[in-house]
Amino acid sequence: MPVSSNRNSRRALIQRGFLFVLLCVMGCALSSAAFSQSVSVLTDSPLVNGLPVALPTPLQPGEAGFAPLTGEQRAELFFKGYVGSPTVYYESVASASGQWVAGEPEGWGRTFGGYGKRAGTSFTLLVMEEGIHEAGDAALGLDPRYFRCRCSGGWHRAGNAVKMTFLAYDGSGRLHLDMPRIVGDYGGSMIVTTWYPAQYAPLVQGVQMGHAQLGMDVGINLAREFSPELKRFLHRFKRW
Repeated sequence: MPVSSNRNSRRALIQRGFLFVLLCVMGCALSSAAFSQSVSVLTDSPLVNGLPVALPTPLQPGEAGFAPLTGEQRAELFFKGYVGSPTVYYESVASASGQWVAGEPEGWGRTFGGYGKRAGTSFTLLVMEEGIHEAGDAALGLDPRYFRCRCSGGWHRAGNAVKMTFLAYDGSGRLHLDMPRIVGDYGGSMIVTTWYPAQYAPLVQGVQMGHAQLGMDVGINLAREFSPELKRFLHRFKRW
């Protein structure tokens, strides 16, 4: 093999190695930033028309004085509370970094172009899922927000987080199956696999991705439920 060919191969190997390390560091940093940002958002409760985006209102659905979300508030909840939040962008980049390291999906390669496809797909998936969820809840008169458990004990609170992944309140305080969330997780996952490489099928890998997204929703609700404790932990961690 010619010397120039060996040099080109070594140069390409060094470039790929540098890119791999860079994206690993970026992925870890952005995953940490996304987690910290998510906990901060969930705990600080930014207001949209006087209503907290991520944490429960002082009143729970069904209680005297509780007012269901209006159409305008639902729109602000999605565009300002979700799409306008930096969390979804952190999560997209962190997810793309993890996929790049794992080499998924196969066929997109470990290149800057492949990384861009992963980041764009992750962002599209997250926004599509939440859009289907919130639009469907609006059509059915359900509240897409998470309401923390008014109970004590870790198991009871964790159980509430899992339960509220699959259920949602209506305006009168009754619980219903939150079908729009399930449709959003599986439908969004199946849609994005249509532009994956040919070996990825919506009814196979798309459904598997939906399982993973639903599991992520459980994790997000656990973070919401235990956000005060998580925030205290992060403050202590920063002091270290």
